[in-house]
Parts: sequence; C-alpha cells; structure tokens
Amino acid sequence: MKNRPNPMHEAREALKTTPKCLAHARTTGLPCKNASMANGRCRMHGGKSTGRSQTHGQRTVEAKLERNQVKRLISMIREL
Repeated sequence: MKNRPNPMHEAREALKTTPKCLAHARTTGLPCKNASMANGRCRMHGGKSTGRSQTHGQRTVEAKLERNQVKRLISMIREL
C-alpha cells in the first residue's frame, strides 16, 4: 500500500505547473494563487458569469427608445 502514489500529491504537483490567475490583491498587491481558466482569471476573479442580463428594467433598448420618444413629444407640446 505504501508504494502507491498519493493522488493529493499528484494534484498539488499538477497545480504547480498550471497557469495562475492574473488578478492582484488591492491591499497587498500580491498575485492570486488560484489556477486560471481559459480567460486568464480564476473562478473568483472573472469566472463564467458575464453579469445579469438586461432583459427587463430601465436599461433595455426598447425602454430607452420609448423614453426618448416621450421626451420628444413633451418638448414638441411645450413648443406649441
């Protein structure tokens, strides 16, 4: 049993050769020690999420267009 390689040791050795995250800490300036993904950042500093989708609320394209139309109509009414 003692001759079998330790899987944790193999995993740690593999992590030493993987590229590291490119993020740096604000307070210490030290680089992040986590392994990076394809985008060069670890899962905590730029993972898969690109943010909340803008399918509703005040910032949708349709809402902006509608607000601009309303503003134009109000300005036209004020001119009359």
